Amino acid sequence: MPQFCSAYSCLNLRTVDVRDRGITFHKFPKDKERRKRWEIALRRDGFTASDSSVLCSEHFKTEDFDKTGQIVRLRADVMPSIFSFPVHLQRVGALLKVH
Repeated sequence: MPQFCSAYSCLNLRTVDVRDRGITFHKFPKDKERRKRWEIALRRDGFTASDSSVLCSEHFKTEDFDKTGQIVRLRADVMPSIFSFPVHLQRVGALLKVH
Protein backbone atom coordinates (compact mmCIF):
# COMPACT_ATOMS: atom_id res chain seq x y z
CA MET A 1 0.00 0.00 0.00
CA PRO A 2 1.49 3.40 -0.97
CA GLN A 3 2.42 5.82 1.78
CA PHE A 4 1.30 9.40 1.30
CA CYS A 5 2.45 12.25 3.50
CA SER A 6 -0.26 12.96 6.10
CA ALA A 7 0.07 16.76 5.92
CA TYR A 8 -2.85 18.81 4.62
CA SER A 9 -2.73 19.08 0.81
CA CYS A 10 0.76 17.50 0.57
CA LEU A 11 0.92 15.18 -2.43
CA ASN A 12 4.27 13.54 -1.70
CA LEU A 13 4.11 9.77 -2.04
CA ARG A 14 6.88 7.46 -0.89
CA THR A 15 8.39 6.46 -4.25
CA VAL A 16 11.87 6.12 -5.71
CA ASP A 17 11.39 9.36 -7.70
CA VAL A 18 10.50 11.32 -4.55
CA ARG A 19 13.42 9.79 -2.64
CA ASP A 20 15.76 10.75 -5.50
CA ARG A 21 14.65 14.37 -4.97
CA GLY A 22 15.95 14.09 -1.38
CA ILE A 23 12.57 13.85 0.34
CA THR A 24 12.45 11.47 3.28
CA PHE A 25 9.46 10.11 5.20
CA HIS A 26 9.16 9.90 8.98
CA LYS A 27 6.73 7.95 11.14
CA PHE A 28 4.72 9.66 13.85
CA PRO A 29 6.21 9.36 17.35
CA LYS A 30 5.23 6.31 19.39
CA ASP A 31 4.98 8.43 22.53
CA LYS A 32 1.26 9.26 22.84
CA GLU A 33 1.75 12.87 23.98
CA ARG A 34 4.22 13.72 21.20
CA ARG A 35 2.06 11.93 18.62
CA LYS A 36 -0.95 14.01 19.72
CA ARG A 37 1.08 17.25 19.35
CA TRP A 38 2.02 16.23 15.79
CA GLU A 39 -1.63 15.46 15.00
CA ILE A 40 -2.70 18.88 16.30
CA ALA A 41 0.05 20.59 14.27
CA LEU A 42 -1.46 19.11 11.08
CA ARG A 43 -4.81 20.88 11.68
CA ARG A 44 -6.71 18.04 10.01
CA ASP A 45 -10.11 17.75 11.65
CA GLY A 46 -10.66 14.24 12.99
CA PHE A 47 -7.23 12.95 11.93
CA THR A 48 -5.66 10.28 14.10
CA ALA A 49 -2.28 8.90 13.06
CA SER A 50 -1.91 5.16 12.64
CA ASP A 51 1.30 3.23 13.20
CA SER A 52 1.98 3.53 9.47
CA SER A 53 1.21 7.27 9.11
CA VAL A 54 4.14 9.39 7.92
CA LEU A 55 5.12 13.00 7.31
CA CYS A 56 7.60 13.95 4.62
CA SER A 57 10.73 15.95 5.26
CA GLU A 58 9.23 19.06 3.64
CA HIS A 59 7.34 19.77 6.88
CA PHE A 60 10.45 20.05 9.05
CA LYS A 61 13.24 22.61 9.29
CA THR A 62 16.73 21.72 8.09
CA GLU A 63 18.05 21.82 11.65
CA ASP A 64 15.44 19.21 12.72
CA PHE A 65 17.41 16.45 11.00
CA ASP A 66 20.39 14.35 12.04
CA LYS A 67 22.25 13.53 8.83
CA THR A 68 25.45 12.24 10.41
CA GLY A 69 24.80 8.59 9.51
CA GLN A 70 23.62 6.88 6.34
CA ILE A 71 19.98 7.22 7.44
CA VAL A 72 18.35 10.65 7.74
CA ARG A 73 16.68 10.84 11.17
CA LEU A 74 14.67 13.45 13.00
CA ARG A 75 16.28 14.83 16.13
CA ALA A 76 14.54 14.09 19.43
CA ASP A 77 11.47 16.18 20.29
CA VAL A 78 11.18 18.08 16.99
CA MET A 79 7.78 19.25 15.76
CA PRO A 80 6.61 19.51 12.16
CA SER A 81 6.30 23.23 11.47
CA ILE A 82 6.27 23.92 7.72
CA PHE A 83 2.81 23.74 6.16
CA SER A 84 0.79 25.42 3.42
CA PHE A 85 -2.57 25.81 5.10
CA PRO A 86 -5.59 27.30 3.34
CA VAL A 87 -6.92 30.54 4.82
CA HIS A 88 -9.60 28.84 6.94
CA LEU A 89 -6.91 26.80 8.77
CA GLN A 90 -4.43 29.61 9.33
CA ARG A 91 -4.09 31.05 12.81
CA VAL A 92 -5.45 34.54 13.43
CA GLY A 93 -2.00 35.75 14.51
CA ALA A 94 -0.50 34.56 11.23
CA LEU A 95 -3.17 36.42 9.27
CA LEU A 96 -2.49 39.65 11.16
CA LYS A 97 1.18 39.51 10.11
CA VAL A 98 0.22 39.39 6.43
CA HIS A 99 -1.80 42.62 6.53
